[in-house]
Amino acid sequence: MSKDLLRRLFRSKNALLGLAVILSVSLVAICAPFFSPHDPYEQHLLERLKPPSPEHPLGTDAHGRDLLSRIFFGARISLMVGFISVGIGLGIGVPLGLAAGYGGRWWDDIIMRIIDIMMAFPGVLLALVVVAILGPGLFNVMIAVGVWSVPMFARMVRASVLRLREEDFVQAARAMGCGSFRVALRHLLPNCIAPILVLASLRMATAILSAATLSFLGLGAQPPTPDWGAMLSEGRKYLRTAWWFATFPGLAIMLTVLGFNLLGDGLRDALDPRLRGVL
Repeated sequence: MSKDLLRRLFRSKNALLGLAVILSVSLVAICAPFFSPHDPYEQHLLERLKPPSPEHPLGTDAHGRDLLSRIFFGARISLMVGFISVGIGLGIGVPLGLAAGYGGRWWDDIIMRIIDIMMAFPGVLLALVVVAILGPGLFNVMIAVGVWSVPMFARMVRASVLRLREEDFVQAARAMGCGSFRVALRHLLPNCIAPILVLASLRMATAILSAATLSFLGLGAQPPTPDWGAMLSEGRKYLRTAWWFATFPGLAIMLTVLGFNLLGDGLRDALDPRLRGVL
């Protein structure tokens, strides 16, 4: 990442705010065993649904477990789901996009028809289909959200390759005898990094929110795993009697998703050459 890019990125208030939120959540996730005041799995049924207090700053859940500790450990799961599912989308979608954009009409037709079929399903419905086939569980949720991300990366990379493959530097590489595989990896892919970074940061937010949605429906992490979506689902039954139970996991999801969206917007503005004179 060049100094000019960093300078433009740090001039964006939205990007700095998003980065601060992401770093804070990441720090909490890494240091959860040290920051958590209680064991997130330890139950105290006599202290169930206790309101926020000095001993339990965010209150307790229906099993008497400390809500703050469970939210801290839940950050680990949310970030892990986000990174792994986006990694799956990158690992499959980027090669497919390169092959469709530079592999010739035959490859383009086959790959894009498969992508079109995947895009025909609403995103959450596609993830639900994958989870229904594989079964509920955290690992299967990562696969489901990753599969949902594949069409976005494939279409974006293909569009970039179609624009770049007629540029002079690509034609010069082909004239020097470079094969299609080398041209795609050494000349086309590096010039697609900017939009890939922006889309990956935005997909992180979508992946975390989608995983929370599946967990809310009971298809994600299974009890007693401290998952934000599952906590929100359980807490909705006590909205009138224990507002904190659902409120704080919901705020954790909202702030994390907002952080990645702000960072993605900042990256998009910083990487857009048309805005270099503005930022």
